[in-house]
Amino acid sequence: MLDILESCFETSIAHTVDLIHIRKQKRKITTCIVKNGIAEFFSTALIQGIGIRALLGGSWGFSSTSLMDKEHILHTLHDACALATTQDTPSSRDIHLDAMPAVEDTRSSPVKISPSTLTEEDIIRIPMEACNGAKESGPALKEITATFICIEDKKKFLSSEGSRITQDCTRVMLYVDALAKKNDLICPASENLGHTGGLELFNDITPYMVGKQVGDKAIQLLKARSPPSGMFPVVIHPTLCATLLHEAIGHPLEADLAMAGGGFGSQVGNQVSSPLITIYDDGLLPHGLGYIPYDDEGISCKKTVLIEEGRLISFMHDRTSAALSGVPPTGNAHAWDYSVEPLIRQTTIGIEPGEFTEEEMIEDITEGLYLQGTFGGQADSNADFTFGFQNAFWIHHGTLGEEVRGANVAGNAIEVFETVDAVGKEAMLRPGACGKFQFAIQGRKVPAIRCNIMVGGSGK
Repeated sequence: MLDILESCFETSIAHTVDLIHIRKQKRKITTCIVKNGIAEFFSTALIQGIGIRALLGGSWGFSSTSLMDKEHILHTLHDACALATTQDTPSSRDIHLDAMPAVEDTRSSPVKISPSTLTEEDIIRIPMEACNGAKESGPALKEITATFICIEDKKKFLSSEGSRITQDCTRVMLYVDALAKKNDLICPASENLGHTGGLELFNDITPYMVGKQVGDKAIQLLKARSPPSGMFPVVIHPTLCATLLHEAIGHPLEADLAMAGGGFGSQVGNQVSSPLITIYDDGLLPHGLGYIPYDDEGISCKKTVLIEEGRLISFMHDRTSAALSGVPPTGNAHAWDYSVEPLIRQTTIGIEPGEFTEEEMIEDITEGLYLQGTFGGQADSNADFTFGFQNAFWIHHGTLGEEVRGANVAGNAIEVFETVDAVGKEAMLRPGACGKFQFAIQGRKVPAIRCNIMVGGSGK
């Protein structure tokens, strides 16, 4: 197979374009869903194929195939080169990518306990354990769902510039959701774990413990009232801060969205946030779900500081956006699989820790809220957002008080981050996913933050 891929660079059509990228991928996805103690779904899916990109001027052509014989691979190459040629326009010819040095490397994510050693019964036992943990919380739990996912990737990247990169990566995830009900009141709760690595994910916190935590939370919220609406000083727990960062700050820092007129626009060098905030993207962060040493253009994924002490330093770039901006690429071109083109994506995005304990952040608030958990939400390229939180605690004169049920927070993340006046000492590594045009699994590493935010509750 490698000989066939190498021969692509010697064909006559390959010499009609400026650059060729070939991505070969083999992926195994194992999924098991247990609902209310019954294994409802089990699947082991194997996918493999080849994606080829060709560049002429500033225009990319792309084609892919799941048929791995020489005839189909050469046909895929021909289609990619032909598309690059037909899409070449006068404006795209003005884009010239800087040449990249050839890289030869082989990388594997560290795995202490390989999922491949498990039987089907062993795998089912993981989400079943989580369901059993939640069930222990009591009969008010009416629905419990636990989902285990393992993705094992073997990827090879070849470039006409001479790069030859092999990467093996294993990711393990567990999602637990529960619904508690009392009369007409329904209270959901959820938690998830995930990392790049093996089943050592469960060494410190077992599936049973995750399930019990989720079940207890759902039951507990049946006793809580709704929070009020209004602008409040808040302490945002890392679970919610991670979602806020990824959706409302991370996406506007992706160069394709920024260059299309997003919220950060052309503000490089300007103060865009509180000076206490330093934000980075790091594809080499150990165990982060976004861990990947090289992106899908063969660029090394290093730590990229995006906002430093409140000042916008850089966007996340692929090679094309970097060329248009006159800066080096940052290793943020990622494709979900071989069948789609790379997009500018976050890997593991993070906020550098600060100097405050959560207790210290709480004790300076006269009247406010401590927001915990996330139910996701949405944001646009201007950083306007709406997110749900699972629960909160009143803060009265620096002391945690009554717990309230979840509601929504809304606003503009740039404006919210300008109000940050404290950042927590402890950063938490969180799993995450993204649906920007194509699915992606990513990481976030964030501390708690203190800021002002609009809460949209229905209580008083």
